[in-house]
Amino acid sequence: MEWKELFPSEKQPTMTEIEEYIGGDAKLLWKTLMDYMNDAYKAKPKLTYSICSGKPGWNIKFQKGGQSFGTLYPEEGAFSVFMVISYKLHEKMVDVLPDLSTKMADIYKQAGDYMKIGKWFMFQIRTREDLEDYKTLVTAKLPPKYTK
Repeated sequence: MEWKELFPSEKQPTMTEIEEYIGGDAKLLWKTLMDYMNDAYKAKPKLTYSICSGKPGWNIKFQKGGQSFGTLYPEEGAFSVFMVISYKLHEKMVDVLPDLSTKMADIYKQAGDYMKIGKWFMFQIRTREDLEDYKTLVTAKLPPKYTK
């Protein structure tokens, strides 16, 4: 059953239900990301419901210091991230590109314009490398404030 059918607008999922839906190896990646966002930014996940035709249903957002770290969409065996990176961060992104996997660097380079404010793109997290790429992008937007 699809995510939007399991959890319609009137049935907000719990974090445990999100983890269980993702399942597999990606479930551990999801938990690792939740811990990282809490430990590095003290950022709490915000669940919102979207009627967007591209990815309808419940999604998760993280924000801190006026920065959006993207919107996360649970999927079976993975989760997707929608990000917008401001053109103001162009120089920083040029520096960060060599730290990204070839796949992620290509996604960023090919990303489209988002309302003339930045590049927008969506990617899937299925592997540890994907997660590390996301963390690198998040750090480019706002360096972590906290360390363990």
